[in-house]
Amino acid sequence: MALNTYAALKTAIANWLNRTDFSDEIADDFIKLTEADFNAKLRIRQMEQIDTVTIDSETETVPTGFISVRSFYILLSSVKYPLEYITPHNLFEIRGGSRSGRPRSYTIEADNETEQFRFGPSPDTTYTGYLSYYKNFDPLVPGTNSSGENTSNYILTNHPGIYLYGSLYHASNFIGGIDPDQKQNWLQMYIAALERCENNDKQDSYGGAPVAQRTDIQTDLSFYRNR
Repeated sequence: MALNTYAALKTAIANWLNRTDFSDEIADDFIKLTEADFNAKLRIRQMEQIDTVTIDSETETVPTGFISVRSFYILLSSVKYPLEYITPHNLFEIRGGSRSGRPRSYTIEADNETEQFRFGPSPDTTYTGYLSYYKNFDPLVPGTNSSGENTSNYILTNHPGIYLYGSLYHASNFIGGIDPDQKQNWLQMYIAALERCENNDKQDSYGGAPVAQRTDIQTDLSFYRNR
């Protein structure tokens, strides 16, 4: 049986555990725990996303599924102006001057559970930011398309062992009577699948060439350094 859909994954989990009494909710829990884990650990090209951000106030909400920034700049009259990340404390000091203009710096804060960008100085007009960031993989959950399921994603299609062994490991922590050696074996197979995914990504990205850092934009730090 091909392990390439949400339904096939749940069937495989039950078969490997030799259990037929799992409800969909319980199987979903094992899958969700695995997704939360690999989204926290992996940083590969398929998680990269580029979005435009309208910057017309001091704070803007981060995109859905946002994990972390790779690069962030404002495009103005065909010129790229990079936004420099600084800590919330340092941005708070900058804001003390109540200055507005083209944002040069940003930080990331949370208002309760909602993450947001905060810019300094506050924008004096509307700017268009270009954000390159890491984004969570779309989860395999019911109700995300017309058939009632989001049936697959990059990880399940290309690295199904991550889903299978991760779910089996989490299931083994829920089910009593699993051989500890078997539980450890599933954990090691899960870790190996994650490492294989990361190594494949590095090889495809860089091959055997040495890595050199380059940029086509200049970073204007005067606003921060001369405050």
